[in-house]
Amino acid sequence: MKNIFILLIFASAIIMSSLNSCSGNKKELEIVDEEEENDNPIVGKWKLHGLQNKDLKDPEVNLKNQPTEVILSLMEGGYFVIYDTFIDPRFSQKGFNRISETSKGQWEFIDNKKLILHHNSDDSTRIEEMDVTMLNKNTLVTKGKNKKSNIYKTYEGY
Repeated sequence: MKNIFILLIFASAIIMSSLNSCSGNKKELEIVDEEEENDNPIVGKWKLHGLQNKDLKDPEVNLKNQPTEVILSLMEGGYFVIYDTFIDPRFSQKGFNRISETSKGQWEFIDNKKLILHHNSDDSTRIEEMDVTMLNKNTLVTKGKNKKSNIYKTYEGY
């Protein structure tokens, strides 16, 4: 009986010790995950706020006072979604969907200088390459090209 009691105490001590070591590892893993998120500053939601064709000398189109917002959501793992969202409550009262997806696919960020979006549709893929001219936690400015000019897009952190 005394041996069983000692064996029971010993087994309980081993179990408690292993539980404490597991919870300690979990805390270390959470810290590592937070550091990984901070390593890639482009990950997050970006609201399109300005658009300009530089070579055509067109003025910048300010999108701040529009009834919708265009959001570029770059997620961990390389997946992205671009969607429009109504911010004017009158549109939702009229029965419009609040969010409308415009594009989705995979993204790459190369050397903290080039953002490549692989837009996937039902049966095709379109690639959009942009140079990142400015990136911080509040602002993302990209330079893309069409046939006639350079297109600059300015995003705000969302």
